[in-house]
Amino acid sequence: MRQLLILVSALALAYLSVVAYFSVKMVDSFDASDPTNYASDIFTTWTISYANPSLPVTSFSGMNELGETLQIVHSYDVDAVVPEGWEFVEWRGGLLMGDILSLSSWSDKPGEMALRWRSEEGVNSRLFKSALGYVLERSNNEVVVWEDEVRIPKYVFDRGGVDIEKDSSDLNYKYAAVVRAKGGTYLAVDLGDRYAWVFDGGVSQTIVVEDDVIDESVDTHESLLGVVRNHRTRSDLDILYDSERGVVEAVGEDGGVVWAVEIENDPIGLAYEIDIYKNGKYQTAFATSDGVFLIDVNGNSVKGYPFKPSSDITGFAVMDYDKNRKYRFLIATLDGKISNIKGEGVRTSGWNFKKLRDGVFVEHMHHIRVGSKDYIYAGCSDSSVQLLKRAGGKRASTSVNVNSNSAPAFRLSSNISKTSVLFIDAEGWLREYTFGDAVEVGMSGMVKADRVQVMDTNSDGKKEVVVHYKGERTVWNTRNERID
Repeated sequence: MRQLLILVSALALAYLSVVAYFSVKMVDSFDASDPTNYASDIFTTWTISYANPSLPVTSFSGMNELGETLQIVHSYDVDAVVPEGWEFVEWRGGLLMGDILSLSSWSDKPGEMALRWRSEEGVNSRLFKSALGYVLERSNNEVVVWEDEVRIPKYVFDRGGVDIEKDSSDLNYKYAAVVRAKGGTYLAVDLGDRYAWVFDGGVSQTIVVEDDVIDESVDTHESLLGVVRNHRTRSDLDILYDSERGVVEAVGEDGGVVWAVEIENDPIGLAYEIDIYKNGKYQTAFATSDGVFLIDVNGNSVKGYPFKPSSDITGFAVMDYDKNRKYRFLIATLDGKISNIKGEGVRTSGWNFKKLRDGVFVEHMHHIRVGSKDYIYAGCSDSSVQLLKRAGGKRASTSVNVNSNSAPAFRLSSNISKTSVLFIDAEGWLREYTFGDAVEVGMSGMVKADRVQVMDTNSDGKKEVVVHYKGERTVWNTRNERID
């Protein structure tokens, strides 16, 4: 009997050992956890290597409060060779390897780095925090930069991209920056809180015919509304509007349509990336005159959407004032109102915008931060301007009149009075007025324009004015001198 019990115990232990072994070895079926979902912000550089495609290795490095260097390597291989002088701990089906100090600094507390990390099977990636912001570099020639200014990332510079294009090109109407590099072109898309640089090896040269510019690679009935992340594939989706078919669609990196939504009227403004539930799963927000749409990765409307106000929509913007995913959807309507909603189409409490009268309505809305103060710029159909608080009440008064036919741009100063607004008047001339005195300054009346932007084009820390006119793009410095 005693021998039988010993045999049964031995068999049970053997069985449990086999079960435990395969529970941590089955990485091909992703039983082991991904460390990028748990690593904390103390590690400021993350890399993933697919040298062994079936067992990717992720490295984390950083520095603690005492200035001591930290480095941890994660492997899904529980039999991985541990470097000499390092220790290891078993962690969620894999191994964490490093010195004792680094291992003791590990905690399962994801933060900003985890929020920005994206990986794709077979694509080596590197995410790091710089003095200017966060940068994600991927071996498939994609770069995402979380910075306030559009700059040429070192990743692009090292591949021969040294200048932001200033020549006549229709691409300059669609992208925040165009940089020629070896074998193709890097195109920067302004996503509000970041710039996504996408490499295109097939961008054709532009053809100039009389004063018009035609890019043979651009489908003229499709327009880019924005770029959002696909959390399932950890890749980007281009949000396109096809005016011929009346469809807004999300197109993946392979050119395949991930979802498509039929709409009756043209989109108003841009499409925005939203993480409405703050769980790393992204949706796309856009608006037409009929309503506000919030579409998930499956092409389904989020609960509460489409949000349809009682009057036609004339302006739409999504604002995340503190970059903490507390989104506010501002919806201007033909009856002179601005609605403020959040979450699943719930009206934001405390919003107290005073309805406009005499048939006036808002068309353009922008978030401006001057010093420590927030302003909501509301450009109206009668050219008047309101400068609002986050709660919708008036923060400052201005007598400036801004033609509402196109989107304005802003040159920020030490206060709102000295800050100026750039816009295109009814005759096509670029105008610039201060909010305080409503007097013409800077580039006012110097050139004609179809579109105007303000951005740092040469990475010197100063914003230039970028003017688009009949296919030509010109750049002007802070002294209002044209930069060749």
